[in-house]
Amino acid sequence: MSISAELLQKAFIAGAKNLEANKEYINELNVFPVPDGDTGTNMTLTIMSAAQEVGGIDKPDMETVSKAISSGSLRGARGNSGVILSQLFRGFTREIKKEQEINVEILSRACNKAVETAYKAVMKPKEGTILTVAKGMAEKAEELVAESEDLIYVVDEIIKHGDYVLSQTPEMLPVLKEAGVVDSGGEGLMTVVKGAYDALQGKEIDYTLEGVAKTGSGANLDDIEVEEADIKFGYCTEFIINLDNPLDEAEEDKFKEFLHSIGDSIVMVADDEIVKVHVHTNQPGEAFTRALTYGSLSRMKVDNMREEHHERLIQNAEKRAKEQAEAEKKAEAKKDEPRKENGFIAV
Repeated sequence: MSISAELLQKAFIAGAKNLEANKEYINELNVFPVPDGDTGTNMTLTIMSAAQEVGGIDKPDMETVSKAISSGSLRGARGNSGVILSQLFRGFTREIKKEQEINVEILSRACNKAVETAYKAVMKPKEGTILTVAKGMAEKAEELVAESEDLIYVVDEIIKHGDYVLSQTPEMLPVLKEAGVVDSGGEGLMTVVKGAYDALQGKEIDYTLEGVAKTGSGANLDDIEVEEADIKFGYCTEFIINLDNPLDEAEEDKFKEFLHSIGDSIVMVADDEIVKVHVHTNQPGEAFTRALTYGSLSRMKVDNMREEHHERLIQNAEKRAKEQAEAEKKAEAKKDEPRKENGFIAV
């Protein structure tokens, strides 16, 4: 078996819809880099931007589908995890766009290119994140090339290994271990891959993109502790620069250094026409002003992460207070129940 352009189209949409259906669960896992509870939402907005383009292709070929995945996800990328996800897609599609079909060997090369591209986009890559999970799956894919040409078997083994790497993320990031969760971005990536795998296996899937589920998975995450966090850089700032002229490597490095001087969590991706920027900073205006020297800006977004985190703390406190009140009410009702008279059983 190999993956045709038509099957890739279906697999991508299936992965996107699986992420959409589980985004609230992924939001609840979000404690790194900032515990603002939006990883699932950001990754979903990113992949759905691409899925809309992919779903609109009537006669798919590998290059057209690849371009829709790469361009759609980059332009729609939201948040740290969303931009990284878009770069995984960008690298993967670069490797497959000239192919007629994807076999195990091409899949392995594409996975490795995806990881290479994503790591390059992140100024200071951190292990224990979506990057680590993607790298683990790419390494497993490379290992399996010599073992089997059965694509379904290989993808199944890649998923098993990805789940294992994800389970180890709390050992790499203490903040995850303290909260008792795995990395939210890694969980999001695995959710996409598992949805795509369902399509590869020929499972019955609704590929329409209208009216997709907006609710979570129903998983019980009540025991996750959301604690007060010291957020050094308070504004999640994102934008696209529509370049007047392509950036050369020196200009790109200079802009990255500037972003590093005013913030962290920097992910920056440039091509000949646009630059996608994500940075956590206390001076979003300075980021916009510097960016305007390179071209016009679009899709500008600034989120107050301290406010988002505070709202999450309030929601958590209200939830626990409600649970406690209900428990006390039940205890009072039980205490007020009339005591039953002693009875005797004759034997």
